[in-house]
Amino acid sequence: MTDPTAQQDAHALRDKRRAAWAGVLLNAPLAGGKIIAGLVTQSQALVADGVHSLSDLASDAAVLWALGHSHRPPDAEHPFGHGRFETLATLAIAAMLVFAALGILIDAGLRLLDPPDTAPGVLALWVAGLSIALKEALYHYTKAVARRTGSAMMAANAWHHRSDAASSVVALVGIGAAMMGWPWADALGAAIIALMLGRVAWVYGRPAIRELVDTAPSEEMAGAITRALMDTPGVRDAHDLRLRRMGGKVQADAHIALDPAMTLSEAHRLCEAARASVLEQVPDMAEIIIHPEPDGHADGPAAHDAALRPQLQAQVRECLDGIVPAGAIRHLRLDYRDEGVIAVVELNETPIDGAQTRISLRLRQSKGDLAEIRLLWAPVS
Repeated sequence: MTDPTAQQDAHALRDKRRAAWAGVLLNAPLAGGKIIAGLVTQSQALVADGVHSLSDLASDAAVLWALGHSHRPPDAEHPFGHGRFETLATLAIAAMLVFAALGILIDAGLRLLDPPDTAPGVLALWVAGLSIALKEALYHYTKAVARRTGSAMMAANAWHHRSDAASSVVALVGIGAAMMGWPWADALGAAIIALMLGRVAWVYGRPAIRELVDTAPSEEMAGAITRALMDTPGVRDAHDLRLRRMGGKVQADAHIALDPAMTLSEAHRLCEAARASVLEQVPDMAEIIIHPEPDGHADGPAAHDAALRPQLQAQVRECLDGIVPAGAIRHLRLDYRDEGVIAVVELNETPIDGAQTRISLRLRQSKGDLAEIRLLWAPVS
């Protein structure tokens, strides 16, 4: 039987790769064409726009690299999966934008101080106009893929394409103004493009940094997860919720309070039900680890400082010695409460008269973490 989640991931990976390759096939000739045309027509704005397209090409390469890693299943070296390869690629794209913006801004500043004597040629206008149309179409295509797959990396790349289209608009205006007699307008257009690049880098670089340092997602998501946990019958409380993003998805761990008298198997079943509830109700969830706690007895001394089974079992045997035969003991259940540990001893046979009273007296005289020993018995059928 085909796993629907795996099939959906495969389709998402295919769509992302197609969008990234579309960017490579368009940006490579477009970047070269704009830089050559800018040099031929002496348009700094068009050269800057071409550098922007080169950064687009580099970001497409980063996306393809990330897609080769981010969709791999968890392994020994990456037990939480490879989702943050997309985050790393997003940060790399933002860094490329920053460096491109700084270079363009410095060069534009120098040209504003010493404007050229000649205006760009008409070829620069045609190349800038063609770039606007092509990059706007690529933006809409990549943005649709990002929306369909929920990928922040693809969204960043889509806006990288749109910023290139927008920079071509600025280049078009700057070139036209320079041709009309304002030679400084071309350099001013380049400077504006650089500022646009810096803003896009901030918009997408900041969330990537926040994810890499495990900044928690929104309070709204935390509230949705808590409600999903509390919707599970038998869950009395949900607390200590911790969230972090992992490549566009969210991973979490939480504590839930359950009936202290509940068996381990039922507690495990409720944890699985609570996990399924969260994964079903919160779309961006990748995984949640749930820690069950006895309601009202999770933080007392018995939960942290009381002795473990080997020591308590020895104390129980000491209190039962000569009163209950060792062969009559079927099971020992330990219940860690704030007032101490309660030992419930299940017997295969009826104890002698006064056994419970004698055991309680011995327990009061002994030293240890046991607060009470209870005898339960039922004949073996």
